[in-house]
Amino acid sequence: MDTTAIDILTFSNQTKQDRALLRRFVDFAWQHYQQDPHYIPLLDYEYLGFKLIGMTGFFEPQNLFFEHGEMAFFLAVRRGQVVGRCNAFVNHNHNEHWKDKVGFFGQFESIDDQRVADALLRAAAKWLKMRGMDTMRGPQNLPVNEATPGIMIEGFDSQPVIYYHYNKPYYKTLLENAGFQVAKRYLSWEVTVARPVPEKVDRVVNKVIKRYNLLFEFWKERPLAQRKKEMFDIYNDAWNNNYGFVPFTQAEFYSIIDDMQLVMDSDLFLFCYVDNELAAFFGGVPNITERMRQIAWCPRCELLRAAKMLLTKGKTKGFRTGYLGIKKRYQGRGLDGVMLWKQHEGLNKKGKYAYSNLGWTLEDNMRVIRMAELFGGKLVKVYAIYEKKIPLQ
Repeated sequence: MDTTAIDILTFSNQTKQDRALLRRFVDFAWQHYQQDPHYIPLLDYEYLGFKLIGMTGFFEPQNLFFEHGEMAFFLAVRRGQVVGRCNAFVNHNHNEHWKDKVGFFGQFESIDDQRVADALLRAAAKWLKMRGMDTMRGPQNLPVNEATPGIMIEGFDSQPVIYYHYNKPYYKTLLENAGFQVAKRYLSWEVTVARPVPEKVDRVVNKVIKRYNLLFEFWKERPLAQRKKEMFDIYNDAWNNNYGFVPFTQAEFYSIIDDMQLVMDSDLFLFCYVDNELAAFFGGVPNITERMRQIAWCPRCELLRAAKMLLTKGKTKGFRTGYLGIKKRYQGRGLDGVMLWKQHEGLNKKGKYAYSNLGWTLEDNMRVIRMAELFGGKLVKVYAIYEKKIPLQ
């Protein structure tokens, strides 16, 4: 083990010097994973922004997160070289919603050295403690509610999926040696689209459709402004009590829908009506991570990588679901399974996609787990989010 001192650089996102350090923050992941074929980075623009195309980065002060959150960034440096990084943040909307004092750390990356990990996590804990937090949870990456919580602990050879974080297998050991314990596990399932649905599922679905007089619409059957309002009105109500959920502001939610238009396939979105009243929506987006692999002869040509992604998105073989909302008074009626069946049936006939990632679900959500198994789902990824009490001294 290298015993050379580890320096922790702490910074924000306000000044020109901060922006230079944020560039090093983003660059470290490229260096850290450069020999790993399973790592497909998001575009640098998603973190740092790109004014030419009107993209606001996750880390930029203009990001809507900073209207209700505050954040600091940390770089671990040894002999002038970055050897680890993380951020720490307080999400005031989270703490108001859950009536707690939880602070988060995220974007955690480290070489396989416990001293580096400990130094980063101590710095993050100290910053959170100064803001009155009594518990530290993570890793929680940005964007909150979209990126998978925690670190991957199983499925390192699985298909990369958009906003599904990938990390080194030894991170589990680093966090547990630092005194963190698993708070929740998240499971992710994959379904082969061409796989026939069992007849018993067909029978049950048709009974539910008839019993509740269900009708379905696709995305394009109503104006975009109406779809955005419908989804926002349902989403926060539907997920209000789900572990770790933070209510969206309207501006945040609408921004996500606007960004989605760049890669959207409207055939993947269904809206479900009970007796002509909107009860639920269910949808997904093409897994554009397939089209985001680095260009061999120019791995950091981010504009070219973005262009390749957009120009070839139609060749995507799979998609990720995860946009789901069911009004509380309609929950428990099987609408989630019916909409999955309806989507599966339609896409199977078109033959457009080979697989679907069903999004992540909590390890104790037995209803969703049974549904995934009924549709022939294969468990492909497992994530764990950790937490630790922040010491008083």
